[in-house]
Formats: sequence, structure tokens, C-alpha cells
Amino acid sequence: MNRNLYVKIAYWYHTLGMTQDEIAKRLSFTRQKVNQIINSLQDMGIVTLNIHGYERDNVELESRIEERFRLKETIIASDYGDQSTAIYKVANVAAQYLDEVIQQGHIIGVSWGRTLAEVANQMSFRRRSACRVVQLMGAQNIERPVEKCDEIAREIANKLDCPSYILYAPVVVEHAETKQWLFREKSIRASYELMRECDIAVLGVGELSERSTMCTRGHITKEDVRVLRAQGFVGDLAMNPIRRDGSYDNCPLTERLLNADMECLKNIDNTVLVATGEEKIEAIRAALSSGCIDTLIIDDTTARRVMEDF
Repeated sequence: MNRNLYVKIAYWYHTLGMTQDEIAKRLSFTRQKVNQIINSLQDMGIVTLNIHGYERDNVELESRIEERFRLKETIIASDYGDQSTAIYKVANVAAQYLDEVIQQGHIIGVSWGRTLAEVANQMSFRRRSACRVVQLMGAQNIERPVEKCDEIAREIANKLDCPSYILYAPVVVEHAETKQWLFREKSIRASYELMRECDIAVLGVGELSERSTMCTRGHITKEDVRVLRAQGFVGDLAMNPIRRDGSYDNCPLTERLLNADMECLKNIDNTVLVATGEEKIEAIRAALSSGCIDTLIIDDTTARRVMEDF
């Protein structure tokens, strides 16, 4: 169990005055396990006269976000007001988190983007050769190869000393019929079966605009963006468009996407969103409202913006 969760339990119990039963229910733990954790906090140096480990403001904000969006855990990285380096701080915290939670035998699914590329870069080398890493979406046409889903999957697999599984298909096809034909391929069906077995998914979030990577790189057209925006879609998770309220039904793009759909993401035990950037506030709120996210890792400036008006 990661240290951040111990700190949070200390905060809930000693500062907010939550009962052990309330904490157990919130975490889906037994009361006995919560009791053991609370009794170990002093020996671990987390509790003396004060709670050590995280700034009080961040712990309070983490708890508010968890309650508002019904998350299992939120971890806020301090950016000290410098958004230019926030991506590296968030990626560092996310890399440490994954180093702790990925266990031997886990299947890890990944999406794409600059933030996840930096997470993969900062992960430590750990021998987890019984793990498997799988793409959650098809190939992308990106000038910077390290940001592509297949490259991120390979880098994380390299850090874990385990195999990666590549989805040899484009993430968006021009016609729905093309997707149906591709599903006849054994290798593609095998990738989808592995997606459904994931223990952990690691995702970034994209804003839906003509300036977004998915549009500027030609995965979708400006007309696609206009149609989707007109129907309330504001962002995407692993290329799945989502609306402001977190809904994603009746999306005209779905039948052309080769990716893990929202129901697949929702069924993964721990879907981790790694997010930063004030331009993505609307998309982050939509993602958190979708019911797919279990763990959020974010910088404090972006986190405060996400919670404005709540």
C-alpha cells in the first residue's frame, strides 16, 4: 500500500474525525485492516503530534476531489505555482505511484500523450517479468514518436522487464465497415481480450478542439470536432469522446474507433488519470464525471481550477 494512502487515513481519522467504520467503507477495507493501519501510523512516523508527509492544503483538496467525483484516491503534486514544469512533477509522482502499485502478474493498459511519455520515462527499472503491457488504442500519426501509445507501452514494458502487446491498427478508421473487417484479424481480437483483463489502466486526457492533437494530427477532421462539440463533447479518454457531464452515449465517432471503449475502462480495477494543464480543465472535469476514473494524479494549480465552483 502506498504511503500517500496511509497519510490520507491519518488525516481522515485524526483531523476529520472519521470513524474506522467510515474509513473502511470508503476504501472497501475491513474494519480490522483499518484498525491495523491506524495502529501502525505512529511507528511509521506519519503521526506524532501532527500529520507528516503532505501539505495540509493538498490533503484537504485531495479529499474534496475524492468526495466530489467518488474516486478511490487523489494524489496532488505540488507545482509551486510554476505550470511550465508541472508536467514533470506530476509525471514524477505518477511514476512513483506506479512503481509501488504494479505487482507481479498485473496487466497494464496505456493510452498516449506527452504526459504519459514522461511518466514512462521517469519510472524505475523493476523486475516484473510476469506483467504484460497492452495498448488501449490503435496507432497514432505523431511527429514525436515517444508520445505514441505503442512507444509508451514498449517503454513501460522495458522498465518492468516484461512483454508489450501492440494493437496493429489505426486508432480511427474512415468507415465503420473497416473496423468490422479489422475485427476479423486474430491479433486484433487478442489485443481486445487483453484490454478487458487489465488490472491497471494509465490514461491521459485530451481536450476536444481544432487545436487538439487528435485533430491537428489528422485522426479526426475539423468537421468531426464541430459535430462532436455541437453534441456536448468536450474531451476524450483514450480517444473516447466525453461530454461535460461525463456521459459518452450515442457518440457518432464510436463505430470508427479501435480502442478500449468507456465500458471497458470502467471495468478495470484501477483506472489512473494523470492530468495537468489549465487548457484541459473542462476535459478533466468531464473525465472525472464519467465514472471511469479510480485514481487521479494531478498538480495543485490544475486541481484547484478543477474544483472551482464546487
